[in-house]
Amino acid sequence: MSGPSEPDATAAAEQMARHGIIRVPADQYHYKDYRYSKLSDAIAQARRDAQSS
Repeated sequence: MSGPSEPDATAAAEQMARHGIIRVPADQYHYKDYRYSKLSDAIAQARRDAQSS
């Protein structure tokens, strides 16, 4: 989903090539309503939740 300031896909690809930018996949870990970029953070929160209940 692109916002108003983001170029369309073709323009984005051209700009990426021009500037040497590459797109890489990034894992996300979902726990409840939250997203984490590091698995260790998601596990830490899950453990905190388990201890408080």
